[in-house]
Order: sequence, then structure tokens, then C-alpha cells
Amino acid sequence: MASDLQGFLTFLEEQKAKQASHFPTVKFDKVLSFMATTSVSGTWNAVSVNRIRALEPAASGRELRITLTGPIARRPQKGECVTVHVTRVEQYQGYQVKTKTLGAGTAEADLLEQKDDALVVKGAHIFTVHHSPYTLKFFEHVPFDEVQDTVAGVRYALAGVGETANISPRFIFHHESEAGKVVLYHGDGLALKTYMNLKSNRQEVRLVLDLDRFQGFAARGTVEEFAPHQHPEAYERICQGFAAGNWGKPSRVFRSTVEAVEPIVPVG
Repeated sequence: MASDLQGFLTFLEEQKAKQASHFPTVKFDKVLSFMATTSVSGTWNAVSVNRIRALEPAASGRELRITLTGPIARRPQKGECVTVHVTRVEQYQGYQVKTKTLGAGTAEADLLEQKDDALVVKGAHIFTVHHSPYTLKFFEHVPFDEVQDTVAGVRYALAGVGETANISPRFIFHHESEAGKVVLYHGDGLALKTYMNLKSNRQEVRLVLDLDRFQGFAARGTVEEFAPHQHPEAYERICQGFAAGNWGKPSRVFRSTVEAVEPIVPVG
């Protein structure tokens, strides 16, 4: 196995123990990760980890401005949006804030604004993300006060760029080495935005991070749904993890074959 993939595998094992203190009620070996997807086949979500400087409501009261330190991975192109994921992991709660889509009648200035060494992301839609594979929920037009109360003091955000760019949390309940590659396994309870992206584009960037420092690895891989009999050990581990969190049984189970990894650290 290549040294970078071996380093990623070692990091995964270390995070099992290190992340346990963040999730004391779910007594099962697991690693929280974040799936970054897009809706266009053959494309990757361009992701970064940025420090948060400010969260402010827009004048309309239905939009959110997020000021980030440093640049995001790249600027959006036509048909793309920017999404920012802010989460308080211990509470299984967070928010995904998406800009408008760049295109006819929408300029980059409607999505982003540069302020010296900071970048203001102009969120047009706010979605609530409840952090468990079974109880993911999204609500539009979340009041700013609710966002502020939930994520006040959170230091880091995950930013992504792409068509229908989405970043959502998944617990890795099992991983293994296969033909010199790392394979990650997770389950879903509901078919929401990530699943809709995977129907058209199976490529993902999986962020696995130290939840104290928000640095770790960005792993590029290909996701596929599998039947329980195809990988019985992995399926059993996923079911045990769901049971430990009182999330019932997964309705779908997935494996992601990691093709390449690179270190990722907060920008700025």
C-alpha cells in the first residue's frame, strides 16, 4: 500500500479512540467523516477547511453571511454554487449554507465578496443538518438566531464548490484494506441531498478530520451502494453502530473505495 494511503489508514485508527470523547452516548467504534459531493458525473467537490470570523444575517433577514479566513479551494464557475458546512459535533447539529448558483443573471459578486484577507460567503439558503446517519433533516429558511445559538463559538467551517455542492456528515463504522486501497463503509437512513448527488455522480471527497484541530485528510473515492450479503461483516458493523446510536436500521449501505488522499489543514 502506498505510504500516503497507509498514513490515512493509521490516522483513521487513531481517530477511533480520539473521537470517542466527542460522542460519549454512542458507545461503538466509529469515525465521523464528511462527504463532499456534486451532481455532475466526473466532477469533484473542491473543498477547504476555513476559520470562521463572523456569522451575520443579511439585510433581508432570510440569508446568512459567513466571513471566512483565507481563500476557498477555488472560485465557482457557471452552474456551480458554494456551500459552507458549520457543525457543533457534540450536539449532532450543524448547518449547511449555500449560495445562489452562478449563471444567467447571477454574478460572482452575488455569491462571494473579498474583504482584505477574508472572504464573505453570501448564503442564500440555510439547511439544518442533524448529525446522525438516520435522522438527517433539512429545513429551509432557518432563523438566524437559531443558527447563532447552535454554532456560536465554533471555530472552523468546511467549504465546497461545485454543481449542487453538498457536504454532509457520515459515521464510518467499518474500514478495511483491499488490493492496496482503503475502503470505507457507512449507512444512510434517508435518501436526501447526498444520495441524490450520488445517483448522478459517484465521486466523492471524504474529509476525515481531527475534531479538535480540524486537520486531517481529504480522500478522493468512488461510492457504491451494496447489498448486505455482499459484505456481511461491514453490514453487521454498520447495523451495530446504528443500534448504538438508537437510529434503527440503515435503509441503504455504501462503500467508498479511496483512490487518493492528501493532507488538509485550516486555511489562514
